[in-house]
Amino acid sequence: MANEVSERREWLVRCATNRGEPAVCSIEVSQGVIEIFGPGDSFCFSLDGDLIDGFRTSLDEAAQRVRTDVALA
Repeated sequence: MANEVSERREWLVRCATNRGEPAVCSIEVSQGVIEIFGPGDSFCFSLDGDLIDGFRTSLDEAAQRVRTDVALA
């Protein structure tokens, strides 16, 4: 266990259910893979390698679109 990494491996984030109810989702890192879990610990999807960068780029673009939409409203 001398090589065990003690860094943070899970992040809890506020989210909403498909009915708009407040919930908690989690982002976890395990063996080089990001795993996203929805409310109730339901597995949603995983990302590794280049998929992480692609997801991050798309999420950043979507967040910018939300800011633009809100500014126009």
